[in-house]
Amino acid sequence: MDDAKRMVDTYEVKRAIYIGDKEILFLVDERITSCPYMVCNCSWDNPLGVEQYSDAMGSADYLEMMTEFTERVRNQFEAVKAERNKITVPLQPFTLKHCIPSDYKENIENKVVIIRAECLRPEYRTTDKQLVLVKGGFGAHGNSRGRAVYTVNLYSGKESRWNREDILGTLKPEYMPGWAKERLKQIQGEQQAKQQKREQER
Repeated sequence: MDDAKRMVDTYEVKRAIYIGDKEILFLVDERITSCPYMVCNCSWDNPLGVEQYSDAMGSADYLEMMTEFTERVRNQFEAVKAERNKITVPLQPFTLKHCIPSDYKENIENKVVIIRAECLRPEYRTTDKQLVLVKGGFGAHGNSRGRAVYTVNLYSGKESRWNREDILGTLKPEYMPGWAKERLKQIQGEQQAKQQKREQER
């Protein structure tokens, strides 16, 4: 990808809307007369945060592809709304008052931390997306030159990679919600069971 244009193979990204867990792309390469227009999905849903493209569809008909593009965007909005409706915990985001501010000298491995709201998509700036347990990564250790911090989300159990600067701070114990306490016990129990299994297999 060059500085002026975002490219996917030979196609230039002309439209891109990121909503929920996917970005919907409308791409053009007019040199390919049989299929100059294309729509695909892009996601970063992997531990390394690498771009992954999927569900590509191409055509010589601009209106057909633009219709596909807008339909996929609409479906993403509906998916986010449905996901939001299923959340069973308060959505009010955590702020600086709820944490001990991030200190790069501190080792945060095995601690519950708060992801900065501004580092999340606008539709995901809610409590359930902010609370994570730090599993490791060079960025989790004090005075490390590394940035990567590997975490597991307390609400969803999803594993993700963040940079150390994405972390607002360590959650103060008095602000730990009941649901988060229960999920933390469950996640720690699962991790302990996995560790014991690995040791037995050696």
